[in-house]
Amino acid sequence: EHEDVTIKRYGPRNAFAITFPQGSVWGLLAVAATFGISIVSERSKGTLLRLQVAPMSRFHILAGKAVACFIATVCLVSALFIIGYFGFGVKPDSPALLAVAISSSGIAFVGIMMFLAVLGKTEQSVGGIAWGILIILAMFGGGMVPLFFMPPWMRSVGTVSPVKWAVLAIEGAVWRGFTPFEILKPCLVLIGIGIGCFLIGVRAFRWTYEQS
Repeated sequence: EHEDVTIKRYGPRNAFAITFPQGSVWGLLAVAATFGISIVSERSKGTLLRLQVAPMSRFHILAGKAVACFIATVCLVSALFIIGYFGFGVKPDSPALLAVAISSSGIAFVGIMMFLAVLGKTEQSVGGIAWGILIILAMFGGGMVPLFFMPPWMRSVGTVSPVKWAVLAIEGAVWRGFTPFEILKPCLVLIGIGIGCFLIGVRAFRWTYEQS
């Protein structure tokens, strides 16, 4: 008897399908840290204080910063995957789900940006603390070593890291073959992290040194 056997390939199509999600997360980390430090810089230079004379609330001022950070993250990651698509053969399984994953990751790191901005009084202190935290999150979240290479205990610890959920969501749209239902969990976790961190950051934010 002769039976045709079709070899089914699972997993990433090439090595770039692994490195591009990791690289995109590092881009998100960089944008979050940069915008967080810039808020502290604007406070120390009195820019935020001068903005308060404008006909807008303090929340609107911070929301404008958040929108700018979100646009920067989405544009950066989108540009990265456009380069990956045309230059390195990184073809997502679902462009629509990739857009959802990128948007959810952007929301998460906007919230993290706002949270980082309240961790210190000066640009130097915030920059040091922010990158110290972000590197640890990246280490346990799959930003340095792919998630499927990590030992089980490390993957369990990485559950608290937004980096893990961002990598998982993006990989789910690129090569893991996630269905809309499967990608829903990491995206909701990312959105929840973003909203929670943003509200905490807004609540704890001080507009001048005299108030801190």
